[in-house]
Amino acid sequence: MKVGGKAYRAIAAAESGGAVEIVDQTRLPHEFVVERLDSLAGICAAIRGMKVRGAPLIGAAAAWGVALAMRADASDCALENACARLAETRPTAVNLRWA
Repeated sequence: MKVGGKAYRAIAAAESGGAVEIVDQTRLPHEFVVERLDSLAGICAAIRGMKVRGAPLIGAAAAWGVALAMRADASDCALENACARLAETRPTAVNLRWA
């Protein structure tokens, strides 16, 4: 989508790296807010708070959450914890578990 002549995606890697940027869908259509998320906790809060909506976008956000968690701690235990925390954010979202 283009806003003010600039192209945006609903979710994308932040230019500065180590983070992802989302369009906060709870603010639309009255405000256009891009939020930077740099942790698993931030991704979980965005999914739970419905800042990202729709099955494909929820799945993509979950994948980013796992990637950010693995940057912080690449252990098997951390991976299992990240997946469990993400799955708890929206219990009925099928694509969340699949992703």
